[in-house]
Amino acid sequence: MLTRTIYELQNIVKTSDAESASEAAHILSAIRDNKPDAILLKQQKELYKYYDKYSLYSQFNINKLKQELEDVNNKPAIDTLIVLSLIGNFKKPSKVKWQKPLGTGFVHWDNIYSEILEASSKELSKFVGAWKTDYYIPLISEWAAQNRYLPPGTTEYPGYVDHAIAPHMVEIQDCLHPDSGISQVSIMKSTQSLATTTIENAIGHSVKYKLHNILYIISSKNIAGIRSSSAIDVMIDHSGLAEYVKPISQRMKRKVADNKYYKEFHGGRRLMMTSWHSIGDAKSLTWSMIIMDEIDEAPYELAGQGDPEAIFAGRGKTIRNLKIVKLGTPTTVEGRIYRNFLEGDQRYYFVQCQFCGGMQILELKGLGRDYGLTARSEKISGIEQIIPDTVRYICKHCKKEHYEYQKGAMIKNGIWKPTARPVNPAYRSYQISNLMSPVMFYTWTRVMQEFCETEWGAKITKFKNFVIDVLGMPWESRSNRKTWIEVKQRAEDYELGQVQGGYIITAGADIQKNRIELQTVSWGHEMESWVIDYQTFWGETKDKKGLVWQNLRNFIMTKKYKMGNKMIPIALTAIDTGYNPLDERIDSDTDIQTEHIVYEFVATTPRTIACRGNDKMKDAIIKEEKVKRRSLLKRRYDVAVSELKEELYTKLELRSGDAGYIHFSNRLSDDYFKGLMAEVYAEILPGKWNWKKIWERNEMLDNYILARAAAEFMGLPQWNSNVWDDLKKRINAM
Repeated sequence: MLTRTIYELQNIVKTSDAESASEAAHILSAIRDNKPDAILLKQQKELYKYYDKYSLYSQFNINKLKQELEDVNNKPAIDTLIVLSLIGNFKKPSKVKWQKPLGTGFVHWDNIYSEILEASSKELSKFVGAWKTDYYIPLISEWAAQNRYLPPGTTEYPGYVDHAIAPHMVEIQDCLHPDSGISQVSIMKSTQSLATTTIENAIGHSVKYKLHNILYIISSKNIAGIRSSSAIDVMIDHSGLAEYVKPISQRMKRKVADNKYYKEFHGGRRLMMTSWHSIGDAKSLTWSMIIMDEIDEAPYELAGQGDPEAIFAGRGKTIRNLKIVKLGTPTTVEGRIYRNFLEGDQRYYFVQCQFCGGMQILELKGLGRDYGLTARSEKISGIEQIIPDTVRYICKHCKKEHYEYQKGAMIKNGIWKPTARPVNPAYRSYQISNLMSPVMFYTWTRVMQEFCETEWGAKITKFKNFVIDVLGMPWESRSNRKTWIEVKQRAEDYELGQVQGGYIITAGADIQKNRIELQTVSWGHEMESWVIDYQTFWGETKDKKGLVWQNLRNFIMTKKYKMGNKMIPIALTAIDTGYNPLDERIDSDTDIQTEHIVYEFVATTPRTIACRGNDKMKDAIIKEEKVKRRSLLKRRYDVAVSELKEELYTKLELRSGDAGYIHFSNRLSDDYFKGLMAEVYAEILPGKWNWKKIWERNEMLDNYILARAAAEFMGLPQWNSNVWDDLKKRINAM
């Protein structure tokens, strides 16, 4: 205990058993109260171990001794106690008697047995000297550099692990060393971040030095098997670990403890690979290293058992030196990995400017930053592409530019810095983005090209994936950022019923029991939009020959909006089919007999499409589906409503003049703005997040989404400036 530093003793007081904590607390109290002899006298018989330290310090004068106290937190406690005792000697002689190690005589204990003891100690020293002892366990990064071999076929860059390629991964793996004092490490990462390979190093190190029983949890049993055979088995076979696998059972004539999901090693250690849904696999055993991979894939609760994250962590709660690793690509700010990141000390990697030496986190330029990663683009055949030679990083401090070839040097001289106080001093958390990735794995040019393909954040669905997969950050819903009053306050002074901007008009119609509500939107370059009209058609919608349907059809087919001296019709109207007035039920593909009034209306009305919201759809904004019921209509379109709501609420944060800005007239009613902001992204059930109504009427939101879906159907987001310019010329020539 006396060889521990102040920081280590403080950690023992907080986390260890009562006996160890008490001993550490007494040492800390003696140092704090300047009563070193209280400990030294108690340890009198063991002080010979530290005689060399005492002999060194006893030659110092008082000024030099005081200098030794300037950095006590990083010194072993015994050094501080000796220095304090020697300083006290100048005022009052200490009662502590220092003895030389056995075999060299005593300073104060002079008795008739000294010669016998000296002779005995020499023999004992010879005997002990013949022992083969190694108290030093190399750091995980040291072991990996010397032993972890990645063979051809498993990576594009085979060979031994080279930490010079990704120096930022060294600290993370060394946190899992038994002497680190860190009990939990959370890694919020981008894809292709090398985090998984880094954690595998800790597994190999544990096998080599017989340190841990390891439980590895991942999204599914199938993925666990793949990870075991493609990574763990390869590491065992090519990194000098095969001899540590438990041998073949002589009774069963096969390796009973070396399969895809479970392995046993010498030293009584074991490794189990399982999934979040297979809690039963781990229940009968305890584990001293628990690795939770892709933690956001864990269900909120296992039926009748509780939170799987807490259940798996509980399998190691009796272990004194427990190590827990939680890693994964984030999803939303409500996700597990982001919550764990916030519970840690939130470490970011600060790289060094090659010109001014200033330290900074690698970020994208923009959003109010005049520094960061940036590039110029050009349009080739109407497609915007990054100019590779213009990709550079602008220093936050001196504003000088760094190019891709300088990235390695910036990262080499970087350091991890905590940015928050953790809930537990033994918790660390790290954030890794692809801006930090080695050039051979992920270039800055690739980052900027993928950012460019999101139209610099305007394509919300693609931008969401970019934030998560490339930047390694969670996506935060924007629905709760503004109130309806704030949106209304930014409305502009223009009359409804006239085109204020844009050259294409689409509409969205929402069907209710006693009315149909329709919103028209005009669209321009880069999907800038203007809400130009809002209509309500009253009448019982279950009457398919009723006046309400006739009025809607006449409006869609004949309505034109004034743009200067031109009259522009509605190009396309998207009509919601989620409600069938005939039987007042939500539309279902399982009902193929009942007539659907909306389907029949769309089938007989030009320039309309039938749409149905699909809040689980992620791979497209609009997708064609075959109509299964008997109907004149043969095609319906599913709409990714969750993605479009995200897009809408994000665009409401834009400033006038930004690409994709949405314009509203101040002639629109309060109810319009309340309906537009009628939903928030919230926890609707324990652990389940979705859109939730906070205002009963949300037709205004649905209508805008439908009008946006109609624009998607027409391909407007893909139109470049040349197409818009050509359209403008044709309209002016009318």
